[in-house]
Amino acid sequence: MLNIKKNIPLAPYTTFKIGGPAKFFAEAGGADEIKKLCEWAKENLFRLPANRQILILGGGSNILISDKGFGGLVIKVQNSKFKIQSSRIYAEAGVPLAKLVLESAKNNLTGLEWAIGIPGTVGGAINGNTGAFGKSIAGAVKYVDVLEIQDGKNKNSKIKKLNNGKCGFGYRKSIFKRNPNLIILSAVFSLEKKEKEKVQAAIKDFSRQRAQSNTAGCSAGCFFKNPDWEEIGDKEAILSKFPELKQFSERPKISSGFLIEQVGLKGKKIGGAAVALKHANFILNNGSAKAKDVVALADLIKKKIRERYGIALEEEVAVIG
Repeated sequence: MLNIKKNIPLAPYTTFKIGGPAKFFAEAGGADEIKKLCEWAKENLFRLPANRQILILGGGSNILISDKGFGGLVIKVQNSKFKIQSSRIYAEAGVPLAKLVLESAKNNLTGLEWAIGIPGTVGGAINGNTGAFGKSIAGAVKYVDVLEIQDGKNKNSKIKKLNNGKCGFGYRKSIFKRNPNLIILSAVFSLEKKEKEKVQAAIKDFSRQRAQSNTAGCSAGCFFKNPDWEEIGDKEAILSKFPELKQFSERPKISSGFLIEQVGLKGKKIGGAAVALKHANFILNNGSAKAKDVVALADLIKKKIRERYGIALEEEVAVIG
């Protein structure tokens, strides 16, 4: 029997500690349970738009839930089976990303050191193609097992295996992020063997770099994507007009945090939300923030940067509701 609860506050399940209640809420410990819950939602919530029926929740990072909450079924993924064979790792969607990094290091495997300190789960990392220091989770994914939810209340769901090339990975995106009917169940990662001392040294170095930009307070992680030169337009004209951007001329992207700082918004507050002083691409909940405060602050940031640089920032954090 499915254990579906009603009107459960979602803020405690997110790193932002913001968000209204889920109309329906359930925890799922495996693929069969996830499938049954999804089929229940399709049977009972079919009057809602497809993207409002089901919300899969992992570690709760990289997400901002509205003050009104979510009017469908929130499934908190708890599946956490984990296995290492040679240079491959099998991990279910609910495995913390931190465990993936540390266990790979214990087994002399390299390729995930850059992810040290990033919150969330395997499923969430794959969904948003989590990355840092010029690397991303897509570089290690071999294939992903997904549950494909069929539209229509009487249509059965099915499990599929997608190889890396079918995952539609890009900068902070994937086919899963674009298609809510594809629910990540597990993945296999392909890594390489390396001396344990070198793996641990890399982890230590990435940890040091991350500590330099870590912010105190509740956040969802970096709020905006870094703008890509190829999508901005005339690079030479922009560099001529804004010489402060020349430090990014040899990089594929411009730092959003730098842009936010340049328009004078570091430390800016709206309600209980504030732009971090240490790293301006973090919006913090100082303890009393509402989702509307964060949205208002994000809108102000986008407006100021568009007015000064003509650059349209895009959220990396998924705004729900």
